[in-house]
Amino acid sequence: MFGIVEKANKENISIWCEGVQPHADMKAGSKVVYTTITGKDENNEYTWTQFSSFVGSFDQAGIQNAVDSLLIQANDGHHVFIEDFYKNEDGSFEAVMGS
Repeated sequence: MFGIVEKANKENISIWCEGVQPHADMKAGSKVVYTTITGKDENNEYTWTQFSSFVGSFDQAGIQNAVDSLLIQANDGHHVFIEDFYKNEDGSFEAVMGS
């Protein structure tokens, strides 16, 4: 069901890596987040920002569209490979992205 094709549709930004499965608790309506470095502060420490979206339909297309929304919000065209999903303490799912 998941990871059969790299892109659910040709417009997808993200690329679904082979063998990746959604978290067992993920379903339609689940919150998906992406946390990324967005700069440095006055102490030269990295600053992090978390972006969020929601899964529409619980299939590859629905999840991939949510991830695409995260990449657009983050203005990240480099980390486009969906490598995994982790469940956060708040019940959301972290999209692990690679380049």
